[in-house]
Amino acid sequence: MTRADFYIVPEPAIPYRFVCQVADKVRNEGYDIYIHAASREEAAAIDDLLWTFRDISFVPHAVIDSADAVEDCPVVIGWEGEAPLARRVLINLSGDMPDNPDAYERIIEVVPSEPEGRRQARLRYKDYRARGLEMHSHNIESGHV
Repeated sequence: MTRADFYIVPEPAIPYRFVCQVADKVRNEGYDIYIHAASREEAAAIDDLLWTFRDISFVPHAVIDSADAVEDCPVVIGWEGEAPLARRVLINLSGDMPDNPDAYERIIEVVPSEPEGRRQARLRYKDYRARGLEMHSHNIESGHV
């Protein structure tokens, strides 16, 4: 059964540093990850931050349209309009429901504090629950995973 985790964050915009922390933690648990951004620009911002968000290490990753070995990379970043790769974990930043949520073991939704982002997240939550996914919700304090 697919598990859906909604992380409610206090920041007004999508907190890319939080996304990087979650990706690093999930990767260290042995999972491969697909980060689905809302746009190419958002994917580029996450790509840049995954190299630098920690002083002593980085998260090995590739952008879906890069020449890097995407299939062998533990973290791949794509965006709306690109077909998501088959991965065990999806971090969904797009605001839309994935086409096939049952294809993932786990879906991570990062919910911003602004009203429209929360409204969209509530709709996805209801859709996931109606599909029978195992649902979890987490209120995150600033800077904590």
